[in-house]
Amino acid sequence: MGFLGKMRIVCAISLIAVSLWALLLPPLFPYSTHAIVNTKVVTIKARDQGRIDRLPAKQPTLLKAGDRIATVTRDLAKIQRELQEREFTRLKLKEQLDSLDKSIAARERRLRDAEQEMSSTRASAGLVVEQAHKAAVEKVRLYRDGLEEKKANEKRVAPLFADGIVTAAQWSETREQTIEAEKNLVTAEADLIRLRSRLDGFRRGAGGGQTEDAMEGLLGRVGSYEQELSALRIQRIELNAELGEVESRIASAKSFSEVERTYDLTTPIDGVVWRRQLVNGETLMEGQSVVDMADAHSLFVEAFFRRDFMNSIAIGDRASVYLIGQSRYVEGRIADIQVQERTTKDPNIINTISVDASMLRVTIEIAPGVLAPENIGQLAKVLVSSGKGGLPERGLIWLSFILRTHQ
Repeated sequence: MGFLGKMRIVCAISLIAVSLWALLLPPLFPYSTHAIVNTKVVTIKARDQGRIDRLPAKQPTLLKAGDRIATVTRDLAKIQRELQEREFTRLKLKEQLDSLDKSIAARERRLRDAEQEMSSTRASAGLVVEQAHKAAVEKVRLYRDGLEEKKANEKRVAPLFADGIVTAAQWSETREQTIEAEKNLVTAEADLIRLRSRLDGFRRGAGGGQTEDAMEGLLGRVGSYEQELSALRIQRIELNAELGEVESRIASAKSFSEVERTYDLTTPIDGVVWRRQLVNGETLMEGQSVVDMADAHSLFVEAFFRRDFMNSIAIGDRASVYLIGQSRYVEGRIADIQVQERTTKDPNIINTISVDASMLRVTIEIAPGVLAPENIGQLAKVLVSSGKGGLPERGLIWLSFILRTHQ
């Protein structure tokens, strides 16, 4: 047998060996059924009702954080309707406040009459309420100091809210703290007035059981009037706060109708305008989704493996990724493994599903800068190995990709 014949035999044996090895690829290197370049999604929503305009063209558009996505022209008719409704609410609140003021004035007169009657029939009961009175005085002082502090804080926050630095929720929380402090002070002052009245009566003194019975009845009347006054004053504080909130919203709505007829939707991240929910000229509601942004800095590869590879894949393993269409390889590390018992929806820009509910979903981290936004949605093939990636192993991986790609 000549040299050429021997070479043919060697080549035939090599081809048979490679073919047999190709059949044993799954146990050697876990291989994905399908994979795709994916990233996180951020949905941009409308802040107010209106008409959408200046949306970018349909092709994916790369934007920097703070760039304008679209312009919304507010619905002025809606603002005018809200103004009318709030103006009606404001008038109702003012009427309720006037009615409360009259009720407070009437009860104050009754309280003064009762106190004058009580002062004319004051009798000594031999009781000492000095400690209670001192405690009440200290309590009023503390609540008054607290209220001054809350009012000062409200004055600091008010211009920030007007400038849009502080949100409506934060401003509302600041107002609620002030209102609560006012309620506490009103209640404490009412308690102090009641204790001071009793203390004055005990100090002036009077005699006789009949006088003591009369004093007890008068004290009951005074206490009842004070409680009613306290409840009415608290109600007035709440109504006044509600009126202030309505007037603030009226002023805000007027500024919208006069100045801010439009506002810009901006992106909070560097990313690609990937999916548009609306078209230019379409009307939208407050809170409605406008576009889905693909995060340009969180690209990863999402791969699916048969469950047979569960014991062959571990977090931290090296993953070799072949990008179909670009014919290039990138390296990564396995960051997460999930068993797909049921369909799951991760907040990713591309919603992928496995072909089999029992497959493994594997997330592969890629070093920053290796993948670009234009790679999003690109299909790939993935081989997983736990070695350090020496030259022999790299050769086997390369050959595996060639064989798998042409199977």
